[in-house]
Amino acid sequence: MRARQGRDTADANGFARMLEACLDLGVYWIDHADIYDDGAVEILHGEAAQALAPGARAQLRLITKCGVRFAAPRQPGVRLHHYRSDAAYLTRQAETSLQRLGVEQIDLYLLHRPDYLMQAEETAKAMEALVESGKVARFGVSNFSTFQVDALAARTDLALAANQVELSPFHTAPLDNGQLHQARARDMALLAWSPLGGRRFLDGEDETARRLRHTLEAMAARCGGEPGLDSLALAWLRTIGAIPILGTGRIDRLQRQVREMTALTLDAQDWYEILEAARGARVP
Repeated sequence: MRARQGRDTADANGFARMLEACLDLGVYWIDHADIYDDGAVEILHGEAAQALAPGARAQLRLITKCGVRFAAPRQPGVRLHHYRSDAAYLTRQAETSLQRLGVEQIDLYLLHRPDYLMQAEETAKAMEALVESGKVARFGVSNFSTFQVDALAARTDLALAANQVELSPFHTAPLDNGQLHQARARDMALLAWSPLGGRRFLDGEDETARRLRHTLEAMAARCGGEPGLDSLALAWLRTIGAIPILGTGRIDRLQRQVREMTALTLDAQDWYEILEAARGARVP
């Protein structure tokens, strides 16, 4: 989302090096959206990918999202923030993203936000047409409630592949609102955006941030002081099967986070200790 402001990713050469680092780590999925920097991040990716060897480029799997409309220079006539899910818009945005990214197929295409005006049957037919044309491999949603997922899924034989939701120790609602359990029941990937709550782990001074830092610092000490607090929080998400979306613009931080979180194994008490710190209360 903020790639063009990242220390290592602001230009095509740097972004290409980030993509190479991802592949070296076994990270193949890259998350985009048509509104990130008003489309400029998809363009940056397309330029960067051209610098990769063809074999490396073929390993990348791309997620992008559509449906959010912002008033922006590249969106004339848009006077306010709103959502769209009509067939013509979904098709046009998919084709625009394909052109920007420089690929023939979007591996996972997500409806970015629930559209309260969505005509589920029309949206589903547009999704099916994009799959049948080969422009999209799989469809999913982002920020959808369980009811909204069910309403869309009822209109199509396509299996929704993912729900991308806010999930971190700072935002644990998906544990109880059905999103986690629905993802498991439907075999959908649960993609966690803002998995570290922005910078709150590092410099948040609210009570929750201080309590979590204290708990994670003690846990890191028990692990020999090796893992960063961020890696412990990412491992907490992986323990429940959620896939964290890492937003760092620094290659060295990405490498450390991936290596540490994949090496960590939290037992049940570790996991619940972090949950209690996050909520400031014991579980019932």
